[in-house]
Amino acid sequence: MKLRVSVRLAVIVMAAGGSAEAEPTIRAEWQMPPRCDPFGEVRIKDLKEELRQTGYRLVIAMHPEKAKDASGNYAPRDLFIIGADGSGLKRLTDTPDREEHVPRTAPDGKMFTYNYGDYLVELETLKTKQHWGGYVWTPDGKRTAHCGKNGIVYTDVATGQNSRPVRIQQRVDVVDMSRDGQWFIFEIRNFRGSRYSIDFMSSGGGEIRKLPNHPAGGGECHPAFSPDGKWMCWNSGGSLGLRKFDPALPEGTDGKIVTLPKEKLGQDPCGRWSHCGRYIAYVKIPHRGSWTVHSPICIVRVADGETITLSPPGWVGHHWDYDWLPPASKD
Repeated sequence: MKLRVSVRLAVIVMAAGGSAEAEPTIRAEWQMPPRCDPFGEVRIKDLKEELRQTGYRLVIAMHPEKAKDASGNYAPRDLFIIGADGSGLKRLTDTPDREEHVPRTAPDGKMFTYNYGDYLVELETLKTKQHWGGYVWTPDGKRTAHCGKNGIVYTDVATGQNSRPVRIQQRVDVVDMSRDGQWFIFEIRNFRGSRYSIDFMSSGGGEIRKLPNHPAGGGECHPAFSPDGKWMCWNSGGSLGLRKFDPALPEGTDGKIVTLPKEKLGQDPCGRWSHCGRYIAYVKIPHRGSWTVHSPICIVRVADGETITLSPPGWVGHHWDYDWLPPASKD
């Protein structure tokens, strides 16, 4: 697979007839359908500079600075937008009496939800409305999905109407949907002989299929599909694991696993892919750290395992408090 890199043409008109000079750029394009290249060649050695040139941004949820009150409790999180290189932090919300967290970007990059789908934000205008839907988007961006007590329910983004529940074997917390709209992925505890397992099932219901555990074992959780649906990442127990997803195979994968360097990523990293699949955002919790200490949001470049830190330690929450956004409009 090769990522299609856009080329901006700078036309230089010369006295003697004129000529065109190509000026290459790695600015991110939010292509639909997505095309991912996780192990594509490193384009700029300095990861921070590479991310700056892509123009990618993230929407993140963070506690305010000096977040703990006199009782030692964290103040509610607010939403911010930040450049993928860590620059230009901009506050979106300021609600000291209400928690705003867990943003999730639509597949086309035009909207995002937060609070597990309770609210919907138009990215261009930042206009917000109640949605009361799900955390997971369908590939066309027209519905969100969640699993209720009676099965999978889809909520229409335009109308807010819920579908009839799709019956399934057992209630699960669906956390992502494949690009073709055919599969949900999630985790189940104490399932089919595994204390932790990553599992998937058809979006139409039916059998729950268990993916193979990481050889190292441990607390496997928080899976996510790459935007093109061909790859998945997950907390593989001690670091971030990657593998190809192919439901046509008996176990859903070809068995090959890439484990990113745990000494750089920390314990329990749970990721969100960039639209091109080259980068994964995650929260870094030190291997000797504590769940009571909130930790910084970081980005890893898949090809070489290089990382940068976006946010100050102590400000942010844990899993899913971040997602990718397209570059800002140049208008």
